[in-house]
Amino acid sequence: MAWFRGHALTLRAVAWSCLFKAAYWASLLLALRLWGDLRHPSAIHWPPNGPPVFASHFTGYDGYYYLQISAHGYQVDGPSCAFYPLWPMLIRSTSLVTGRGSLVVGLGLSNMLSVVAWVMLYSAVRERWGSEVAKWTVVFLIAYPGSLFYQFLYSESLFLLLVVGLWVALWRRYNRQACLLAFLLPLARPIGVFCILPIFWHAVASSEPAWLKQFGRWLGRLRNAGFEFEANSRCLAGSMSVLPSNDHAPLAPLGGLCAGLACFCGWCTYLALMRLWTGNPLEGFWAQRYWGVHSVRNLYDIPRFVLAWATPTQWHQFSGSLLDRLVFLLLVFCVPAISRRDKGLLLWTYVLGVLPAMSGSFTSFTRFASVTFPLFIALAVSLAPPERRLVRYSFLVLFASLHVVLVWRYVNFGWAG
Repeated sequence: MAWFRGHALTLRAVAWSCLFKAAYWASLLLALRLWGDLRHPSAIHWPPNGPPVFASHFTGYDGYYYLQISAHGYQVDGPSCAFYPLWPMLIRSTSLVTGRGSLVVGLGLSNMLSVVAWVMLYSAVRERWGSEVAKWTVVFLIAYPGSLFYQFLYSESLFLLLVVGLWVALWRRYNRQACLLAFLLPLARPIGVFCILPIFWHAVASSEPAWLKQFGRWLGRLRNAGFEFEANSRCLAGSMSVLPSNDHAPLAPLGGLCAGLACFCGWCTYLALMRLWTGNPLEGFWAQRYWGVHSVRNLYDIPRFVLAWATPTQWHQFSGSLLDRLVFLLLVFCVPAISRRDKGLLLWTYVLGVLPAMSGSFTSFTRFASVTFPLFIALAVSLAPPERRLVRYSFLVLFASLHVVLVWRYVNFGWAG
């Protein structure tokens, strides 16, 4: 009975997600037909040659570069080399298979993959913390202002699917799936390779300590001597483990180590592909100079990071955004709730939330935070209780209002993230 109920809830989540997508795009297309402005397009829009067309509303900023890479490949010594290849490769391959244009394929894939990621997140959170927390996790994620990019030609949908899939595969001990997803992550985003940190934490946390094994053997000898102890090393490990058991999976530490190795191999594959396509394996790193934002040096320049947070210059632009800094503050406030739920989520928060904020001095952080799924789990856990209904709906209204503002800026060639 519980199995049928769980599948019914999952199917309901799929239906609601698809209904949301249909309503979202119907409202957006109608609004653009009535009030859309094509008079002041950004410097980068698709198609690159000629005046903007209606489809240009959906191809600004990063979307333009992903379409350019999917159509023409990487241009040596150009800004497009800063973008990672998995998303444009997926667009190009799907376009070749279906015979559709890259724009239609990219928008379709982005919306389809985000629905799959939302439903996967809902199912995993429901299994661990209940349906109410799962529902509000996804609701907060969808309403969050930076989640507008799950509808457009950005890599957020693909990356969220890979990250949530890896998280689920690790704690369910689906080792082959975990290895595949870990391999793909460094090909999707720069921070993908840092997912090796939560992978190794999983391997350590899920291993059986030596003292526990010895204690289990001691209890076994007592039982053989006539004492009735209903325990053994396997039962104790299962009861004390931070992860659910899976009797059909290989040992979790070995699976975690293999996933970590796969993640490193994925990063090496990225370097090899850049060497093949541009002649320089580090071309993607050198291309960051065109943007003047992200740098590895920023990761250990703590005074610069603190000063950047404390000195916003405008409410929301490419740099100095007050909104980006407020979102980071919200993430910091949610850290205790994240820690109480699952210590492993702290590492996911660090990799997905803190590292992008530090490396880019908060540039585009509202967008980057949209894939920091522990943030939305923490918000749901903290605000789901009935007595916090007012705060919960206040957050929801605030998120949705900012979402509408940012999506309207984006489709009319303004900065959104």
